[in-house]
Amino acid sequence: MELYQCSKADYKAYMKFVKEIYSSYPNYKDSATPVLKQFLYKRGAFCSSLDMIPVMVKKGHSVVAVCIYIHARSDEQVLQIAFFEALENCQEAVDLIMEKAKQLCGEKGLSRITVGLNGHINYGIGFLCDRHDADVCFGNSFTPPYYAGYFHKFNPKQHKLVSYSGSTDTLDFKKYGRLLARIKPKFSCRSMDFRRFREEMQTYTDINNICFKDHPFYFERTHEEDYELFKELSYFITEDNIIFIEDGGKPIGYLLWYPDFNELLGYGQTIGLSTFIKNKLFSHRIKKLKLVEIAILPEYQNSGAILGLLHECYLRNARRYETLETSWIFEENYKSRNFGIKLLEKEYKHYVAYEIPLEAL
Repeated sequence: MELYQCSKADYKAYMKFVKEIYSSYPNYKDSATPVLKQFLYKRGAFCSSLDMIPVMVKKGHSVVAVCIYIHARSDEQVLQIAFFEALENCQEAVDLIMEKAKQLCGEKGLSRITVGLNGHINYGIGFLCDRHDADVCFGNSFTPPYYAGYFHKFNPKQHKLVSYSGSTDTLDFKKYGRLLARIKPKFSCRSMDFRRFREEMQTYTDINNICFKDHPFYFERTHEEDYELFKELSYFITEDNIIFIEDGGKPIGYLLWYPDFNELLGYGQTIGLSTFIKNKLFSHRIKKLKLVEIAILPEYQNSGAILGLLHECYLRNARRYETLETSWIFEENYKSRNFGIKLLEKEYKHYVAYEIPLEAL
């Protein structure tokens, strides 16, 4: 086996290999290819700020593994093994990828390697550990069951993540009635204003950079990066999909949700123009709500604002959607997991991402 650095001429083969990996999973819905293409061709403000090296491992003339080495200048000490894909029983290929990662860390003076992060947590994180036969919700990771095991030999620090799922008609806010009665007069909730799109995105970015700065794998985003990310999403989402919560007109947090657009895709189909058209014509067919992200400024963490946002989202959507699935939540994020347990009662899918100090290799 040999590891090769990809040129632009190799990108089609790279993406074809990824398609072939997932062709054997009949429940797979492809919302990842547009993101991968964006990174390979370095499109947009975020990708243009990264140092990236796409590689493939070949056995003879056949591709057996691929990844993109990413160094984000905002994440100074970390080299990412991002967008990793491989055939089964190819540990030798993974070893070559790790050897090259170690070499790059030495050349760049980096101290850690992450595996399972795709550029930034906004673009995907984690190898799926279970429920590989379940439906794939838009924006949630899906990977073959053998990926996670490829990296155990390197004794990584494991960052475990969990999602929650449940029926919207079982959500029980009645038990929080007294608390909500005290919360509601203190804060006001409003939808995002598309007429002030750039300004609203700046608010979103500023809140994120404050709230998530100490979370695993998070590093600071710029206003332009989030503006571009949501400009693309704006073809699918509405103003109602970001709910800001305010204290006397000051934004103190937000909740991001959207319909599970994957319900408009056939198995193996890639999200794109046809999905946009279907969403305009048949959005009523989507029965699952995806709860993506909640952020509250630190000084308001114990104010009840999180519960207020969740209740507001519920009031707007309970009659429209039958089921709800959350995005991933780090297992050490006890506050978010507590709401998942209390409102949805059961854990759904589990994911893992890895962090490997250079000295461990």
